[in-house]
Amino acid sequence: MFIRETITKNKATNKSYKKHVLVESYRTEKGPRQRVVMQLGTLTLPKSEWKKLAAALEGRLAGQVTMFEDEKQIAEVAETAMSNYSFNQKKADAKVERQAKATFTSVDLNSISTAESRSLGPELVGHATWQQLEFDRLLGNCGFTPAEQALAEAVVVGRLVAPSSDLASWRWLRERTALVEMLSVDLSEIGKDAIYEIADRLLANKTDIEHALRTKEADLFSRPNQVFLYDLTNTYFEGSATKNELAHRGKSKEKRMDCPLVTLALVVDDAGFPIFSQIYEGNKSEPETLEDILKRLEKDASFELTDTRPMIAMDRGIATKDNLVLIKEMGFPYIVVERRAVEKEYVDEFKNAKNTFKKISPGKDGNRSKTSESVYVKKIPMENSTRVLCLSEGREKKEMAMDGLKEQRFLDDLNSLANSVKKGNVRLVEKVGIRVGRLRERYPSIAGHYDIHLNLSED
Repeated sequence: MFIRETITKNKATNKSYKKHVLVESYRTEKGPRQRVVMQLGTLTLPKSEWKKLAAALEGRLAGQVTMFEDEKQIAEVAETAMSNYSFNQKKADAKVERQAKATFTSVDLNSISTAESRSLGPELVGHATWQQLEFDRLLGNCGFTPAEQALAEAVVVGRLVAPSSDLASWRWLRERTALVEMLSVDLSEIGKDAIYEIADRLLANKTDIEHALRTKEADLFSRPNQVFLYDLTNTYFEGSATKNELAHRGKSKEKRMDCPLVTLALVVDDAGFPIFSQIYEGNKSEPETLEDILKRLEKDASFELTDTRPMIAMDRGIATKDNLVLIKEMGFPYIVVERRAVEKEYVDEFKNAKNTFKKISPGKDGNRSKTSESVYVKKIPMENSTRVLCLSEGREKKEMAMDGLKEQRFLDDLNSLANSVKKGNVRLVEKVGIRVGRLRERYPSIAGHYDIHLNLSED
């Protein structure tokens, strides 16, 4: 992609205006073509920086962050351009949707007037859920005053309806939501510092709040705690976060290696209800957190299980040998995806899976799946555990569709290269080799199944 500058002249005023657009080149059977990807308005950035900006925008569109965004000026221009692009894209999509569903009637426009329009629907759902969970009583037991309880509801519902920073939540509360009219305390003139302070109070009482919520949810839904799912993620800080003891450099799952991180751990049951959460240092490895989580399960009074202990299901990144030994010592049953690829050892079993494995159909054997595909399983006894082979029809169809799409794109690009060579657009053998190498790099899982040969002619 590259940036193009166009100049238009107003014949009436004789003034010239510059406009910049992000342009993409692509190949067709009729040769190379160009199309406008994004309108950039008028850039004040020096022309020498346009190439960096184009690379940064191309990365943003692909969901990546390039090294050029380390430069503050490039990052600011890219952020503004992407904000405008997202806004215009939403407007275009909304227009198409409106046109498709359009119905018309006569309305006297002079009879319509609005003032201080605010959002209501999502807030009604959030407020009703807050009351159903008896959050005010819960927070009262933690020492919150009625005013603090109302402010806590505003912050929590705000993060659900319009997730953003504390400052943005304060603006949302003052300018965009009707939630303030549902609360028992008037928060229309609340200061932004109060938002920060109530968030700190909620964090300080996190353990008691999570325990009380689990108890209330158990009363409402009467769910047995049979399977627990445990995983971690991390998020980054835009600033230096030098005063935050948990902020450390690590491997960012959002590809922000340049920012300090904090790690978030969450335990949920098989229906997705949170059991509890934990916050760790940003450089904490996943396997190191498991012992702390299991000990908290042991301490929690609501998990004094005498007959059946909950099943722990974990990501393969947590299932080290030491952690598996720890789980066994603490008496928890567990299920994990093996850290090494062992499915190749059971190729013969998988070939006849639908005839020899146990079939679990949707809606049967406790399977609450909403899909129509079945799952086939087979247990393989091991020395100290049981290995379970699984074949999912849904997963099989999904992966076959993904592979088919990749293969079709690979073949289309290969045919496009062949046509370019045939027409004489690409003549040098080295150039053809480079293009083939790029195709192999772009489609590594597909290219390995094809042999590509270059037939040289005297022409």
